[in-house]
Amino acid sequence: MNAGTAGTGATTAGSSSAQPSAAQPSATQPAAAQPSAVAPPSACAPPKPVGLRRVIHPVKQPRQDTVTYQEAGYTCTADKGKWEPTGPRKNLTFAPEVKAQLQPASRQFRTVVVGELWNHIGACRDRTPDAGVCSPGLNYEIALDSEGRINEIQELYAS
Repeated sequence: MNAGTAGTGATTAGSSSAQPSAAQPSATQPAAAQPSAVAPPSACAPPKPVGLRRVIHPVKQPRQDTVTYQEAGYTCTADKGKWEPTGPRKNLTFAPEVKAQLQPASRQFRTVVVGELWNHIGACRDRTPDAGVCSPGLNYEIALDSEGRINEIQELYAS
């Protein structure tokens, strides 16, 4: 789940191949440090998760391999945007093997076991003292396997 999968590699007339486009990570911003659903910092353009990826807003702590969520839609106000929960509550299950990542304010992803991620979601939703650093929007980018189960889940800090 990184911005490197979203780039097109296309250049426009008059552009220099030495300058990275907005869709390509620069040498100072490694692709592994950026989720694919982050908006450009200078404008409010809805990010587009790649393929079967999407952004969800868990409405309660995941239990027994299931997360109850709302889809998250991107809204813009002036030059700022954010993910917000929309629509009805739905359920998704987790695949047996899940890559789970938390993103504290440092924006450096930390891979955790999925149970730790479930506890983090619950603690952040309930605002308990042991929650640690929580994403302001409580939103997560997910990827689905061929059976429609979550096989990657990544906290979106700036949401």
